[in-house]
Amino acid sequence: MFIHNYRVSAQVDTRHRTMNDLVNDRLTSYLEVFDSYVSRVDQPGQIVAHYPQAMLRKDGISFIIVPEDQSKPSGQRAYSYIGRSRYEAFLALPFFEIKGELFIPGKLDLHHFLIKNLDQFFPVGEGVARLALAPDISFEGEAFLMNKERTEFFGVTEPPSMTR
Repeated sequence: MFIHNYRVSAQVDTRHRTMNDLVNDRLTSYLEVFDSYVSRVDQPGQIVAHYPQAMLRKDGISFIIVPEDQSKPSGQRAYSYIGRSRYEAFLALPFFEIKGELFIPGKLDLHHFLIKNLDQFFPVGEGVARLALAPDISFEGEAFLMNKERTEFFGVTEPPSMTR
């Protein structure tokens, strides 16, 4: 999990839900984490703090790197992206630039996707996050859960290519 200038590596008890479910649950504004290690994003190998239990404000999270199966709501099957349009996405957040893949049914309407979609976090696949001021520092993962409120720029390729 990335918050402003820090990376938090932690365990989360999802209670048979996905991480997508937890961060988009409007009944709570905090995410409880366990065995958390905190490091500065520009020195990711240097741990500055460790806590057995901690809380994170969801609106303070910029993005979370998760396994692909945790990036979707519960019950959404892994092969449900078949037949969706694939977009190459670029996102700029405070301190980070992120490249990845976005899968959307039909043609992407950015206004609808960012404004009218009720979820606070949305998935981006096969992501690479680079520290904007030190692009040699990067973080990769199967999927990223992006906080819409932290996304300052969101660009996609046109036209989309169809996946199989």
